[in-house]
Amino acid sequence: MKSNEEIKWNGIYDVIVLGFGGAGGTAARFAADQGASVLLVDAAPYGHEGGNTRYSAQHVAMAHDRQKIGDYYDQLAKPFKVDKETMQVYLDGFTKMPEYFEKYLGIKPFIWSQDYQLGDHLAKKNKLCEYPEFSGAETFDFALVHNRDFDAGLWQEIRKKVIDRSEQIDVWLNSRAMELIQNPNDKEITGVIISRNHKDYYIHAKQAVILATGGFENNTQMQQDYLHVKKLTPLGTLYNNGDGIKMAADVGAKMWHMSNYESLGIVPSYVIAEGENERGRQISGWQNVKSGSIFAVANDGSRFMREDAKYRHGHIYEHGEYLLPHAFDNAWLVFDQKQYDKFMEEKETGKLKYQTFFEKVIQAESVDKLASEIEVPSDNLEKTIEKFNQFAKEGIDLEFNRAPESMECFDLTGKIYAIKLAPAVLNTQGGPEHNQKAQVLGIDGQPIKRLYSAGELGGICANSYQGGGNLAECLIFGQIAGENAARMTKNKEKITIENAVPRINDLIDGNKEDQISLKENQYIGSSEAGIGGRVLVRVTYENQTIKNVEVLENHETEGIGAVAIKRVPQEMVEQNSVEVDAVSGASTTTQALKNAVKAAISKAK
Repeated sequence: MKSNEEIKWNGIYDVIVLGFGGAGGTAARFAADQGASVLLVDAAPYGHEGGNTRYSAQHVAMAHDRQKIGDYYDQLAKPFKVDKETMQVYLDGFTKMPEYFEKYLGIKPFIWSQDYQLGDHLAKKNKLCEYPEFSGAETFDFALVHNRDFDAGLWQEIRKKVIDRSEQIDVWLNSRAMELIQNPNDKEITGVIISRNHKDYYIHAKQAVILATGGFENNTQMQQDYLHVKKLTPLGTLYNNGDGIKMAADVGAKMWHMSNYESLGIVPSYVIAEGENERGRQISGWQNVKSGSIFAVANDGSRFMREDAKYRHGHIYEHGEYLLPHAFDNAWLVFDQKQYDKFMEEKETGKLKYQTFFEKVIQAESVDKLASEIEVPSDNLEKTIEKFNQFAKEGIDLEFNRAPESMECFDLTGKIYAIKLAPAVLNTQGGPEHNQKAQVLGIDGQPIKRLYSAGELGGICANSYQGGGNLAECLIFGQIAGENAARMTKNKEKITIENAVPRINDLIDGNKEDQISLKENQYIGSSEAGIGGRVLVRVTYENQTIKNVEVLENHETEGIGAVAIKRVPQEMVEQNSVEVDAVSGASTTTQALKNAVKAAISKAK
């Protein structure tokens, strides 16, 4: 939208940050530290803010030797080119990451290569870099906030920094940025149209706007247009809809890396299929889906991948390169009765990694009937099983080189089973190109005035991705964008305010507990250790007995986290103990519940 004197503005801030993930939260914090008044906006509702940073492993890329990490990243990018100055600033940040943690997060980082000990949680994950064959790989490392991962630890620190600056940072959640406002004369960005509670608000930015809205993992049309796939299942946030890409394009931004994306899965790039608008479950180390009498088939009933392949953010080796497997819309894991019994044993021993697995399994009395159920050619599926059995007997997989010890012949005297797979997306990298100062570039290669970006929106990764790189990008360019935006001279355009919106901070309001009613022998307890932040409980505790545990607030991941929220309180009441077993795959949520209940009980007289 073009700016003009007829706009009736509803509010004014020095800096507006669009997107409250790792990059947006970091940018808002550093803009505030420069003295700016900041509006931080996110489409997600309270408790679901955080973007992909919240759902990530919390591993932040770092390096010990600047020259070596430069060599490593040159090879990751090949055969594509990346702006040298922007890459230089990015990799300089790698070598300074421990200092960054201490200076800006107030944390002495857990440095993986130096601090893990045998028996530690992270000790089993002994490979730090994803491409060890590249020169310089040995310098790569990870920085974490503590000796845990997949627990939103970094995200909680970023969120806390925003809360600590609530005098300068207003937060609008469940509010969607719709359009940038641009001066038609000098093309500078002067504000944003934000949709909130079914009303559009025109908010003026005196100094700059920062785009940190993430990618387009939840936009099927953009997936088709840019990635040439029908539909991918997101593994992270459900609120990355490509809004930043559309807004940037409208003001003439140049795009880069639009076809690049990352994935994970139970087998390379695939997860168990979910319902519409549901998040996929990333489950690592689940051997029974890739070892035994089991394989993956696509539309034509034939295998299309090495199921046990070691993959690098979804990419598997193919003819000298690491590529993502094709995203088939009709893909299945097929297995026999022996394999089914293995999954059943996992369930009986509490080790089943996907709680609703058996609800989604399709069974049939014959290969022909199963083929009909999963809509693949029966002849092809029969031939695939015959060929797989031959490979298992001969101890060599001539199609995909799967490890012989991972292959068992199918026994077709019993039932045969299948469970649907879906191609997954962890995050996209494409978006508006920015320079080393985090300024968004126009199609002419020049900065668009007063517009910055950070994070996965227009990420720097052009080809092969190294884990932890996007989080490092959020911290490094989040800081650069926030500081540079706040240092801009203030816009002198004369504006008119009409129906001024009051100061709002949905983050602070969502944290309030003073409206919760308590009866006799009821106590409130909370913990900030959940995946999504706070877990709030109301405990009825009388005569040293846990009578009831109510979870009043939680922001845990749909799926396994929600199972823990339902099951653990019941077990605490039944056993009259806080020390119940953790739900498999949800140890962080379980521990947060324990902490919250303990806090409540400690208030009892």
